[in-house]
Amino acid sequence: MPHRCRFQSRPPPRYIGRFDTKDAAGPRCAWSGSSIVARFEGTALNAKLKGNKDLVQVIVDGKPTLALTLTKEQTVYRVANELGDGTHTVELFKRTEAMVGTIEFLGFELQAGKKLLDPPARAPHRIELIGDSITCGYGNEDDKKENHFAPLTENNYMAYGAVAARDLQAEYMCIAWSGRKMWPDNTIPEIYGRTLPGDAQSRWEFSAWDPQVIVINLGTNDFGKGNPDEKGWTDGYKAFVKTLRVRYPAAAIYCAVGSMMSDSWPPEKKALSTIRGYLTRMIDELSKAGDKNIRYLEFAPQDINANGVGADWHPNVKTNRIMADTLVAAVKKDLGW
Repeated sequence: MPHRCRFQSRPPPRYIGRFDTKDAAGPRCAWSGSSIVARFEGTALNAKLKGNKDLVQVIVDGKPTLALTLTKEQTVYRVANELGDGTHTVELFKRTEAMVGTIEFLGFELQAGKKLLDPPARAPHRIELIGDSITCGYGNEDDKKENHFAPLTENNYMAYGAVAARDLQAEYMCIAWSGRKMWPDNTIPEIYGRTLPGDAQSRWEFSAWDPQVIVINLGTNDFGKGNPDEKGWTDGYKAFVKTLRVRYPAAAIYCAVGSMMSDSWPPEKKALSTIRGYLTRMIDELSKAGDKNIRYLEFAPQDINANGVGADWHPNVKTNRIMADTLVAAVKKDLGW
């Protein structure tokens, strides 16, 4: 068996996303897409983790390999095996969202005589995705619209934001929770400042990570049962944008419309046209008030007949790829990445 190398050992792995470090046993994360990146010597590596029913995608030397299903008990998992003897990288990526559980990282085990090395160089860019179930990757690996949420079929690694981040060579942070809105209740803004979203006392240190691009994809749930009042909704949205702008004055902010928005059902709502109007008018107002780095981004409505659909009508992996292409094209055009 490999001998244990405590996670406090130097050099430590790189933590990407929001990690709470109050527990001396090891850092904890809950938001989708939180990841741990390490470089190590040898042909095999174990990781000691604790979770609930979370799934963790393992990526070895840049290639996704197995997915771990965690339990509440501390468990040692083999995350790399039968590699060529040499230097390798491993990434542990939280596929499931915060409502599934919180993961605690308790350390790596290496082969005798081997050691952790400095983590690989940071990606040249940073992108933050803010959203709801679509951004989480809810049901994207399911193939039946009649099915409901299951941790096994939610894969944030294959959600549009994570896919786009890899294409753009960007570090990725995902602040998303299924069912959440922009306004007036059950909102992302009310939990946005938390390191662990289920813990009201958990506070994120915003100076720890400075995104160059922020994508807000909220509104699908707001318009789900009827179109919200324009002034109330856009006032709430503007307040959130202003909060982001104080934190990240140089970031390009994209106000996005998700691929589940449509004018076709129910036809009398014209939800897509309505949210498009709300956002374009709001962005025009903010731009005239001096914010020249805010933009509108619309993801095409999903084509279920051509591309299929995931659980509860959510975008599947194929549609997430199409959404990622839209985001990548916009960022390359606007920022030159």
